[in-house]
Amino acid sequence: MKPFKESNKLLNDSSKLRKQLRDDGYLFFRGIIPKNEILQLRIQILEICQEAGWLRPDAKLMDGLTDHAPLLEGEDKYNDVYARVQALESFHRLKFNKDIISLMESIFQEPVFPFPQTIGRMAFPNDNARKTHPHQDWIFVGGSTETISCWAPLGDIPLEVGGLQVLEGSHKAGFLEPRVALGPGQRTVDIDPSLEWVQSGYQAGDLLMFKMLTIHGAAPNLTSDMMRLSTEFRYTGESHMIAEEWLLPHMDLTWEILEKDWSDSSIAHYWERWDNLKIKKHEWFWEQSKYDPVQARAMTKNE
Repeated sequence: MKPFKESNKLLNDSSKLRKQLRDDGYLFFRGIIPKNEILQLRIQILEICQEAGWLRPDAKLMDGLTDHAPLLEGEDKYNDVYARVQALESFHRLKFNKDIISLMESIFQEPVFPFPQTIGRMAFPNDNARKTHPHQDWIFVGGSTETISCWAPLGDIPLEVGGLQVLEGSHKAGFLEPRVALGPGQRTVDIDPSLEWVQSGYQAGDLLMFKMLTIHGAAPNLTSDMMRLSTEFRYTGESHMIAEEWLLPHMDLTWEILEKDWSDSSIAHYWERWDNLKIKKHEWFWEQSKYDPVQARAMTKNE
């Protein structure tokens, strides 16, 4: 598979950054997020996983090794751990990194709004139901089609541990009608076989960003014992529309519960202090796209 084009050399040339994003549908940067912030967040998440009995007691915490049976988003035991991750102030603070905000403003050519909803992924090894099929983000995100998704590894992710793949140039086909598929989101799209998938091994501090109509998917974690941790967050220009569902936390949680221990933080309910947000409801949201882990398991077993 062809590796990502690395765009660090374009950081001081906003016109070339915008052109590359228009041409390829994605931008990839090495080490743009401070590594120490990523690793501190990784420690916090792995400590939660360790307390839940997910990690091997004989292994180093930072290695994230597990012999636990795979769990999926939506299952009660997964959700209990995930709620504790979502309650970390540091988990939500990453998207306020000044270098990323500056980069986004150079792309949108105006101030940008970081979406309140931040998503975390904890992928168990050797679990085919974890694989995310090719899809476009807009059916889940709604609002402006110019919104940009960001995906960041929470630690090093070699190719065999999986990570996000992008179908280069696929955004040029426009919106594609999705169809049902197993895995997170339970939606996929047909892809143009003439286009190339691109992916690189990730290192802590790297950032992948892509357009709403760029086709992408997460490769399965093919290791025998290593968990894959990652996060995703989104931005749009202040003149663009945002779907109201993305003002809420991920996975039916509430801000009142999540912010309990950091309610005095500058990022708590920051969107309520944001003037002139353009908000509408997104008809494609989870009512039509809700992930059902029981169905996903059944579909996987029947393959």
